[in-house]
Amino acid sequence: MSWVKKRIKQYREGQEPTIIEKMALEHGNPVNCFLSLSAFGFLVYGLWTHIWIWIIIAGFLGLLGHLYCWLQK
Repeated sequence: MSWVKKRIKQYREGQEPTIIEKMALEHGNPVNCFLSLSAFGFLVYGLWTHIWIWIIIAGFLGLLGHLYCWLQK
């Protein structure tokens, strides 16, 4: 049995994931992944053009993705 299958079995039995596993599961959420990638695009554009509003929008989108995952729990 592979490590992944063992961990999934342990989750189903009630064991809590580690911090790194929680972060990986959170970033695997499609909504959070889309918002994080969008935030990265806005951040790169804001840094390239030196327009601070795009950088703030990028931070807001990244935070919104994490809040979405935290509220689903």
